[in-house]
Amino acid sequence: MYPPPATSTVQLSSDPEKKKVDLICDTMRAAMENINPHRYCLSILTSHVKKTTPELEIVLQKVHELQDVNELYDHSLGTYDFDLVLMVAEKSQKDPKEYLPFLNTLKKMETNYQRFTIDKYLKRYEKAIGHLSKCGPEYFPECLNLIKDKNLYNEALKLYPPDSQQYKDISIAYGEHLLQEHLQEPAGLVFARCGAHEKALGAFLACGSWQQALCVAAQLHLTKDQLAGLGRTLAGKLAEQRKHSDAATVLEQYAQDYEEAILLLLEGAAWEEALRLVHKYNRPDIIETNVKPSILEAQKNYMAFLDSQTATFSRHKKRLLVVRELKEQAQQVNLDDEAPHGQESDLFSETSSIMSGSDMSGKYSHSNSRISAYVSCFFGPLTMPWVYGESTSKRSSKNRRKAERKKHSLKEGSPLEDLALLEALSEVIQSTEKLKDEIHHILKMLFLFEFDEQGRELQKAFEDTLQLMERSLPEIWTLSPQQSSAIPVLGPNSTANSIMASYQQQKTSVPVPG
Repeated sequence: MYPPPATSTVQLSSDPEKKKVDLICDTMRAAMENINPHRYCLSILTSHVKKTTPELEIVLQKVHELQDVNELYDHSLGTYDFDLVLMVAEKSQKDPKEYLPFLNTLKKMETNYQRFTIDKYLKRYEKAIGHLSKCGPEYFPECLNLIKDKNLYNEALKLYPPDSQQYKDISIAYGEHLLQEHLQEPAGLVFARCGAHEKALGAFLACGSWQQALCVAAQLHLTKDQLAGLGRTLAGKLAEQRKHSDAATVLEQYAQDYEEAILLLLEGAAWEEALRLVHKYNRPDIIETNVKPSILEAQKNYMAFLDSQTATFSRHKKRLLVVRELKEQAQQVNLDDEAPHGQESDLFSETSSIMSGSDMSGKYSHSNSRISAYVSCFFGPLTMPWVYGESTSKRSSKNRRKAERKKHSLKEGSPLEDLALLEALSEVIQSTEKLKDEIHHILKMLFLFEFDEQGRELQKAFEDTLQLMERSLPEIWTLSPQQSSAIPVLGPNSTANSIMASYQQQKTSVPVPG
């Protein structure tokens, strides 16, 4: 019939079935080599391996031609098969002095330590500690050093039972590593989990996690005096962080010092909680000596702050109108043809959005009206129901954008002075609006202790400041005649969001008004 392929140099088996397999492999390989040896490289190698007597040496020779010798040697070493390693090394023409001593040393080792050594040599450190963990406790110090050196704490903790000493030692090393990275709370949790309570207490103290610190302290069975000292230390740290209510809780419950707790609450303007402790411990004298003076002092501070805000707002607003007038005059004589409308438009989006939470344009929620009616029973009706609007704490994304935005100079005559003034005005409005809850609480205290004159004075000052800002909105953020005639963006039923929506619909930037 047909002669066998001329390229076949291997003697075929006498078994007919095996002879067919070898014939098919040789025929297919010859065809693939003629068509495209690079494209069918893997199939060609497979045709050598699938023969009844695998032609492994030929396969290795071809692989050597395609792959870096050293990389192929490392891969074969990673199989832990020394026969394969020797075969690869011999075909690679490597000097036996380079690999035989190393391989002979490996063969003398215990299996797990042998594989650890190979994986460490190949820089497969996660596998390496897995093998080393099986070698017995006498090898644990070496394992721990590698864990620390390569930062393999999480992987290593999976290798030992939680109740073992090795698990605790790794956890302590992990916690100390976290402390070096200034991650005190995670370090405290790691220490607490493995039962290293003293180290956990130090970590929680460092980060001010007072609840966790006190939980750990309970497990250390501290004496009453030690617990009181710990409470004072925690309270001091919390007070430094302006967490007066938390500090007061620690002082009262763990240091049994309710008087100092009351003073901290007054310092943090937590009036109602301070009164609760006053009456809990039957100390009405503290009301006269500390509570009332603290409330009156706070009222004076709020009055001074509002006066400062009003003066700053009026000054910036007046200067903004002057700058805009000068810019308009310059435009009329073609001296300023490239006004930065786009930047002012971005700033409008930022500054107008700070009003959306408080609904300054007149679209008030029922809850705001209810709060306003509640407060009005103290010193008369509030005409600004948006004072108690939505908190600004939900504007984190806007605040981030604001922080990223390049600050402009307020120096008179600077190129973008008008934008800097808009930024300054928005900051004044935002900081004033944030006072609403604080003003609400102190008004209740002023009413409770019959400081009616001071209460009316503060309420009027706050209301006047807010009214000034609301009246100024159309002057500060304005629309062109075309926009205002097209869509009624301002008015009693408008909001900051509706204003911005109308701007986007018009697809125009905010002009620099005169």
